[in-house]
Amino acid sequence: MKPLVVILTACTLSACSNTPVPTNQAKEIPAQQRLTSAYSATNIDTGTIIIKRDAGEMGSLCTVYVSIDGNNLAKLESEEKVTAHVTPGRHIISAVPKGACTGGLSEQASTLSKDETQVFRVSFASAGDFSLSPTAF
Repeated sequence: MKPLVVILTACTLSACSNTPVPTNQAKEIPAQQRLTSAYSATNIDTGTIIIKRDAGEMGSLCTVYVSIDGNNLAKLESEEKVTAHVTPGRHIISAVPKGACTGGLSEQASTLSKDETQVFRVSFASAGDFSLSPTAF
């Protein structure tokens, strides 16, 4: 019986892999999911950081909380993005899943220039691994 359970679990997980969402197709989060207004306003002296979440069932039972430099920014659900306008310089982008899912805190360092846009992708792999990474998608 145990081998059957292992095989069924493996088959189920392999069917749940997530896929990247193109930035222009990701939905901007609703206002109530933004946890601060600190990065909402753009001006001539800022750069842009976009953090988006993959599409798919893996990790669908949890919400991903993202922050910049330790300041809570937003809650992301599947296929959503948040846009932040930040001052040029070095920043730490963080993401952590909360709810019925695997994975822990994932962080990336970013050095942003004025008028530059950087895009980061939050994803769950079919094995349940959680990550935050720069993306070209």
